[in-house]
Amino acid sequence: MDEKVILQHLKGGSREALSLLWQAHSANVLNLAFRMMKDRDEAEDILMDVFVQAPKAVQGFRGESALGTWLYRLTVNACLMKLRAQKRHRELEEEHLDSIIEEALGKGDLKNENFDPELLEKGLAELPAESRSMLWLKDAEDLDVKDLAEIYKMPEGTIKARLSRARTFVRNYLSERRENAKKELNYVY
Repeated sequence: MDEKVILQHLKGGSREALSLLWQAHSANVLNLAFRMMKDRDEAEDILMDVFVQAPKAVQGFRGESALGTWLYRLTVNACLMKLRAQKRHRELEEEHLDSIIEEALGKGDLKNENFDPELLEKGLAELPAESRSMLWLKDAEDLDVKDLAEIYKMPEGTIKARLSRARTFVRNYLSERRENAKKELNYVY
């Protein structure tokens, strides 16, 4: 069924439309929630919250973006609210981080240096949850800046700047840790 038709039916309160939305997007919503929360139970709670909230929230949705993009926005908001309430910022899962690593470090750095994925996770954990989720959506989920601008309700230039700052932070974090490790090695010998 066409997204515009699903949207019309969803705004009309159709359970069938909600079911179609669930079938099409629940796996992506769960995946994003898990990436942000790093906990399966919390991600499942977010998934349920998003789809419980969707019938009411859709009334304000103008249809200027895809339904999937709109659901990502609901998911990011729900995750950020939960993280703020718990005052926790979790790390991203190591799995599928290659694209984030390549964007943050450059493709050649992975081959030329002894790369430590745990160190990268620690660096990513230092970022605010919103920056981690932006990196994930851009680099691992391959969303474009326009979609991110819609999800985060920010201008594209702001998204680009935040992505750049996040990558620079991660690059500097890793560089500092490597330099400290080299100094410690030189001190021992």
